[in-house]
Amino acid sequence: MWIEAITVRTARLGQCVQLLEDMAAFREQGAIAGPLWFACYRNLEVENEICVHLAWKAEFQVMARTDCGLLIARRFARHGLVHHTLWKQTAYTCFK
Repeated sequence: MWIEAITVRTARLGQCVQLLEDMAAFREQGAIAGPLWFACYRNLEVENEICVHLAWKAEFQVMARTDCGLLIARRFARHGLVHHTLWKQTAYTCFK
């Protein structure tokens, strides 16, 4: 499994609230394979920053920025500074 993380820092907190509501209603059109799951997070230290994590199954999706992630990044870019990164699970992951 790998994670695609898209973070945006907006000018105002109200923009984050609207973006989170938009993400809750988000449905990608025309996707062949969607993410295993996605989650939205708010930064506890910077209240006008949010991050969306898209989890992908490694054997079904090439580890690269996906169309879904790029679409979210483009939407976020209308509201602030975007940081789009890819994360691979390590052998040192521990589950309880």
